Amino acid sequence: MSNWIKPCLITLCLFASFSEVRARQAKEDSTVFKALPLAYFTPETRIAVEGFAFYSFYARNSLRKSNLRLFITFTQNMQYLFTLPWQVYTADDQYFLNGSIDYRKFPEYYYGLGNDTNEDFRALYEFKALSIKSKSYKKIKRNTYFGLALQGQRLHPEFSDTEPVFDDIVTENGRGGYSYLSFGPSLMWDRRDHILSPSSGSFIEITPLIGLGKTAEAAFNFGMSSFDFRHYWPISEKITWANQLLAQLSYGDVPFRVLPTLGGPFFHRGYYQGRFRDRHLAVLQTEYRQHVIGRIGFAVFGSAGRVYNTLREDLFKQIHLAAGGGLRFRISKNDRTNVRLDYSFTSDSKGFYIYFAEAF
Repeated sequence: MSNWIKPCLITLCLFASFSEVRARQAKEDSTVFKALPLAYFTPETRIAVEGFAFYSFYARNSLRKSNLRLFITFTQNMQYLFTLPWQVYTADDQYFLNGSIDYRKFPEYYYGLGNDTNEDFRALYEFKALSIKSKSYKKIKRNTYFGLALQGQRLHPEFSDTEPVFDDIVTENGRGGYSYLSFGPSLMWDRRDHILSPSSGSFIEITPLIGLGKTAEAAFNFGMSSFDFRHYWPISEKITWANQLLAQLSYGDVPFRVLPTLGGPFFHRGYYQGRFRDRHLAVLQTEYRQHVIGRIGFAVFGSAGRVYNTLREDLFKQIHLAAGGGLRFRISKNDRTNVRLDYSFTSDSKGFYIYFAEAF
């Protein structure tokens, strides 16, 4: 049986076995609360069993729906995760609070830096990390928000003596562990009609951060800037063409696991998360989404991207491509947020994902 069909069937069986849902829905205000066990599969985790809670609601006179989520996960790779993300609009959409708290014990592969890393040459290491991300916005005019972004992490890695040694992970960038806090202004322009499953509108976010931290032996500082542009074109009532351009730039003494990365369930599906890592990143994603009937839909997507060590490199050289498609299942009649089942392939790898909400 094909390498991807087997985990797909296993995961779908697990998903079906956990189909008992406790839900409370208020149709008059489209408020949705669901708590359910489920299972999914990604290249980083293999089969994962998860307890999941989801609460979506409209604040008073808000035009955008807010949501709170909770994930408690245990995986086949002996990983465990606790994640609490939120996207909340206050009354009259005057403030927007976007962030997450994440704690995980996570063995993962490290491939080194650059675009020439080899799929077969990688090191397995384990880490424990507590991460916090927060962006607090104030509306300054219609669809335009300005605020403060905070991001921090405390990480303790463990490297095995039996695994390959990468000389780009040193004491100065976190081989013995690190902690940091970064902060800076953030500007957001948001005309999306839905946060987790947009079908129309545009989104622009620009966030420059300054980070201060310490390793076991010394203090460090760094900078990280990101530009995120998304557009959702409603071709028809049931069809959306979604596009995203993301660029990230870093400078200074950036911790090895904070460097921009390609791969995973959100950026460049089909590559292992962290498959390509370096000081700068650019990725373009496009996706055709169609609602078919009831709660069922599908998507076809592609992406192109690469990482850069310096900004003097040829922008379009060594571009990595990925493509794929998948099914969509709405979790509620009163909320169009989807659970997505995606299969993606690249020139040297492939990935199958079952994940909550769209990739972008």
